[in-house]
Amino acid sequence: MWRHFPDSTGCTVLLIRVFLWIFIAKYSNNQEIPTRGTDYAFGINQKNLFYDNNRIPDGIEVSPYLFLNTTKKFFFLLESKIDRLEITVSPCASPIIWQVTYKPRKEAGQYEIGNRVESSVVGFHPVINTKDTLYTLSGDVAETLRIDAPDEGIYTVDITSIKTESYVKVFATTSPDVDRFPELPQDSHVKEVEKSAKSFTVVWNPSPDERHFGNDIEYCVAVNRKRSYKTLCSVLSHLHGDPKPTLPPNFGFGFSTDVYRKKHVRQTAKPIKPAKKGSIHYKCVGSDKKFTYDNIGNGKGYFVDVYVKNNQSGKSRQYHGVFVKTKQKRKKFSRLKEGKLTSVNFSRKKKKHTYSFKIKRSTKDVHLAISTCIGTTLVEVMAKNGTFHKSRIKSSQVLSFKGVQPGVYTLALSKSVSKRQTVYISMTSKIKAKKMPVLPEDTTVKVFDYLSTCNSVTVAWMGTEKKQKYCLYKSELSSSHDNSTSISKKLNQCDAFDRNQNGAQKITCKKFRYRKKEKSVLAITVAGLKPDTEYIFDVFVNKGNYFSFPYNSVRTKTRTDCYLPT
Repeated sequence: MWRHFPDSTGCTVLLIRVFLWIFIAKYSNNQEIPTRGTDYAFGINQKNLFYDNNRIPDGIEVSPYLFLNTTKKFFFLLESKIDRLEITVSPCASPIIWQVTYKPRKEAGQYEIGNRVESSVVGFHPVINTKDTLYTLSGDVAETLRIDAPDEGIYTVDITSIKTESYVKVFATTSPDVDRFPELPQDSHVKEVEKSAKSFTVVWNPSPDERHFGNDIEYCVAVNRKRSYKTLCSVLSHLHGDPKPTLPPNFGFGFSTDVYRKKHVRQTAKPIKPAKKGSIHYKCVGSDKKFTYDNIGNGKGYFVDVYVKNNQSGKSRQYHGVFVKTKQKRKKFSRLKEGKLTSVNFSRKKKKHTYSFKIKRSTKDVHLAISTCIGTTLVEVMAKNGTFHKSRIKSSQVLSFKGVQPGVYTLALSKSVSKRQTVYISMTSKIKAKKMPVLPEDTTVKVFDYLSTCNSVTVAWMGTEKKQKYCLYKSELSSSHDNSTSISKKLNQCDAFDRNQNGAQKITCKKFRYRKKEKSVLAITVAGLKPDTEYIFDVFVNKGNYFSFPYNSVRTKTRTDCYLPT
């Protein structure tokens, strides 16, 4: 008993023979196999017959359906001597592997390939596997195998879809000068002629076939960001998705297996689905050789493919596509002003802020002072030609850059935590590095709780070896936040700048440096305070009029009773 499927070599050949016997008995009194002309004379639809016997009709393009990783065989029978045979295979939804083998009509001698096989695409070379194999190719481009003065016999085309299930277009002709694809110009490259941040324009040379076929020649353009589509049927498959394969109504020879095969093909087929809406832009532009694509994102890359098709024959060819990247629109960032303190407020969702600063003339040094209080801050400094500094900063730090050339620079700050965060930045190119303040390793402001009274507290902080100016500020809280005793609490640096700018009272400013490590503490007693009242004390250090860095602030509460503890 036979097994389906007719894709196996033995069963396919047997079906061909059965078909030929039935056809000869019904339509002919001699033993000649029907030629292309007699087929048309009898009114037989060769496309329908192709699905019965996998025999490729002469001069008619057929579109079989391929299951994934399943090799399908198709046959072309050459009955007489001709000048040239051409076989063209065009992949659609998937790249394919295809191979052409030859068997002589009569078993006589060995077939010699010689120099009669050539590929239509420069750069691809046929691979000879056996003495019967003429051509092997893998890819997603349309290829034409040309054989001059071919021998009579059977040419078998094996095709395998290697990525998805796919339709494929197969075309064989013994009259290539008549049944030809649209001709490409000598220079078939699509060229970019104009672009901006929001649009681009491409042009291409006309097909020579415009002279012969006039309005039947049409150009179509495909634009997308993902890939280049090497054939017209490829872009249409991905744009609209492929339908499930449908065999002709009169398919087969009337056997029950034919009905089963029709159902089986439709039930098991898994054609590709349409691409996401808007991801592929496809438009036919008639006889125009210029196309503008607009309303697009700046700094984005696009693949542009152009196809020329003959609407009378349905055949098409692809130009050499182009990749176009639109211009990057320069973003407008907030400008940092010389010596002015800027607060950068990060919300929970806002993770990055970008600023710009301008250097008008060559300078020795540019200084960026950055203070952060929660986690770390990623700092990126970028010039026109790319990033030239990248670091993470915790607490407060000055970044100094030497030999900075005139131009506009950008400063990007990114937070490392998901909480709200404030970072303070300042920039100057007018002072020298020795004017930059330096913080000690320990930036704590300490309150001596045992010395606190109802109207005074004593605060202290660490100094450095460098002579710097330290300023102490106080802020009175409007009411007690809790019923705690006068135990001081360490705060972070986040709000010190805000208090300083919003009316914190300056208590004193002193210049200080230590010569010996054991004398590195600076202590101040603040008097005139209110009993049972909370205060916040902030300390800033600076060496000039530009940058001031805060210590970790402290909150404390004066005693309720005005007597010294024993």
